Amino acid sequence: MIFTPDLLILINMCVGISFTALLFYRFPKLPPARTSKDFPTASIIIPARNEEENLQLLLEDLQTQSLKPHEIICVNDDSSDNTAGVAQTFGASLINLHSKPEGWTGKTWACQNGADLASGSLLLFLDADVRLRKDGLARLVQTYQTADCTISVQPFHTAREPYEQFSFLFNLVQIAANGTTLPRRTNIGVHGPVLLIAEADYAKIGGHASVRQCVVEDMVFGQKLKQNHLPYQLFIGDEDVSYRMYPGGLRSLVQGWVKNFAFGATKTHPLILLMIILWFGSMMTVPIYLVLSAGSANLPMIAVYGLIYLLWVFVLGTLANRIGRFHVLPIILFPVLVAGFLLIFIVSLITKVFGLPVTWKGRVIAGEDEA
Repeated sequence: MIFTPDLLILINMCVGISFTALLFYRFPKLPPARTSKDFPTASIIIPARNEEENLQLLLEDLQTQSLKPHEIICVNDDSSDNTAGVAQTFGASLINLHSKPEGWTGKTWACQNGADLASGSLLLFLDADVRLRKDGLARLVQTYQTADCTISVQPFHTAREPYEQFSFLFNLVQIAANGTTLPRRTNIGVHGPVLLIAEADYAKIGGHASVRQCVVEDMVFGQKLKQNHLPYQLFIGDEDVSYRMYPGGLRSLVQGWVKNFAFGATKTHPLILLMIILWFGSMMTVPIYLVLSAGSANLPMIAVYGLIYLLWVFVLGTLANRIGRFHVLPIILFPVLVAGFLLIFIVSLITKVFGLPVTWKGRVIAGEDEA
């Protein structure tokens, strides 16, 4: 058989798209809520910096839970808005932090301070942009009881504004790189937005103090658990455990993903990274060769690449429904999402290679990859 350039390109495309079956083999979900009165006490800790709008929504959710939290601790990380006032309005315990010590990131300092005050047997760390329906807390605690280990959840992503659609591919790559959806347990870290851990296990690994200078503290936190032979399980959220990422505008989205990829890309297992590159490479090259075939009026190849393009639309649409609520049009026009991903990834790579500072929520971050 003669392998023509077109045939080799098609083989590469098909190999790349076939990795979907491995990278997204499973989507572990939280089991449904059940009736039980035997629950451990769960202290909820919410680190918050300039989160008055998100915090209000989360605290409203926590008031309607079928399982009442043992306590709610809001850690106001030197906010310039009314974050503290919102926490007080809802009767949450409030910690006001005004000066972050050298060698800590804002989130790790806030989480550690919240944990130091907590009195529950379980510690549930929630980002302020997380939303919980009435059975959300019950499902988290029950899942912890069943797993009998630390659990962490990547929330179901609700994207509303057009710019928010750009987070879709980043979310997919993130959960695959972390091993959440792989067939074997190859987890690298936990998911930062939702982390439920026993207080005793938290103390054993040294709490957030053990990852105090890490920008992607969730990745290193998982490594600390492994080093101490403490198992953990990862899950993908649904409507009961969701969030809306970066509602503050396109700039916050870019800064957020540049931060995450700049300091987190080096943690991915080399084999998983290779599969992601081949998977993404197929997605990227299909529209390119479809346009080139159209330009040369090569009807057979237009048909072939067109079919592969439609296959990618089907694959991405299916994956989108598993991890969040995204609009159909950006999925159909996925090359636009690919272009946005590549642009942000390049900026992130340059930031990492040249050691450039990363700005996030008004702070210049110069964290470390390891602790």
